[in-house]
Amino acid sequence: MTSHHDLTIERKRLRRRPSEKPISLLGLFVVTPTIDPERYAERLRDVIGAAVAVTRSIDFERDTLPIDLLPPWFIDLSKSVIDSMQIDPVGREGRRRYLEVREDRPWDAEEWLFCFDPDLRAWSWWDVTLSSRGSVCVWIDTGGEAHIPCEELRWAIFLAGAGGVEPLILENSAVWSTQSSVGL
Repeated sequence: MTSHHDLTIERKRLRRRPSEKPISLLGLFVVTPTIDPERYAERLRDVIGAAVAVTRSIDFERDTLPIDLLPPWFIDLSKSVIDSMQIDPVGREGRRRYLEVREDRPWDAEEWLFCFDPDLRAWSWWDVTLSSRGSVCVWIDTGGEAHIPCEELRWAIFLAGAGGVEPLILENSAVWSTQSSVGL
């Protein structure tokens, strides 16, 4: 779904509010963060932005992917075993919640990064906003599809500091346009 040109636009949307008109229906995850919404959005934008930057510059046919370009807190939390209680407490709690409600194993950072292969990924970043209820809204372009593979995004959403994440829904993009972007 994602072309090199789309990756350039997607990278811009990670750094500032989208200026282009969205499709009529966007994918939406409603998130209850465990930290300040602004800080939460910064963390999420950082990790997705790093993955998109890597995606633009590598060949996915290689044996290894450059995970060292991801935020250190994300790499530490993506290990199968966490040794230290000092590792990012916000992300550690998000990891615990993910393992509790989604899967019983953490994502390996290289495995996670591989899911950003443009030939495989069924979504692209749109924005992150704050709703009038105070929830964080993570918006993605799914091409109007309601059911897409995006577990790698859920992993990042939780590790960025989510206490709860509602299932992906399609929402009218007019709702997005009424909300303020956060984490910029």
